[in-house]
Amino acid sequence: MCSVDNTKRIATFLEVPLGKVGYNSEKILTRTKSASEPSISGFSTIVQSLIRESNKSLVRQMHSDVETECQILQWLDYAVLFVAPSNKDKHTAKSLLEELNFFLQSRSYLVNDTLSVADVVVFHTIHETMANLQPLEKESFLNVSRWFHHLQQLEEIRQGKILLNFSTLQLLEWATGTHT
Repeated sequence: MCSVDNTKRIATFLEVPLGKVGYNSEKILTRTKSASEPSISGFSTIVQSLIRESNKSLVRQMHSDVETECQILQWLDYAVLFVAPSNKDKHTAKSLLEELNFFLQSRSYLVNDTLSVADVVVFHTIHETMANLQPLEKESFLNVSRWFHHLQQLEEIRQGKILLNFSTLQLLEWATGTHT
């Protein structure tokens, strides 16, 4: 979900002061850094401004290459257009997870071979969807589960959100208990 809370977490990851974030009269996420600067509206636009303001070395390295920067921007749009709506509709969530599962089949991260802001943004927007999955559903999306589980182990990304269980032991116990 593209929410105030997720925006705060992304700003924390990027080590950027967020300023004031809330929803305007049209219910659009809006960021105001100071009274002297104009406000910025829209989740993707806000995250892009945070990226530009970040001095974190990981972010600087990723944005030194135009192609990589464009891929990250595509994932930001993907998070807004596809991931966020999946939190409200189980059928949309299934399609999204199938698509992501296929994409992550031969990858550990969304962009190149290293962690990027794209991973952090998609992680936070998909968290609710992943939390609502039953153990067998998580097993159906092994690549997404692997990617998500890896990212949630990094406290700088998870930032206090509850750890979701991806243990196959739990799956085994559940399956054994229901098939006797």
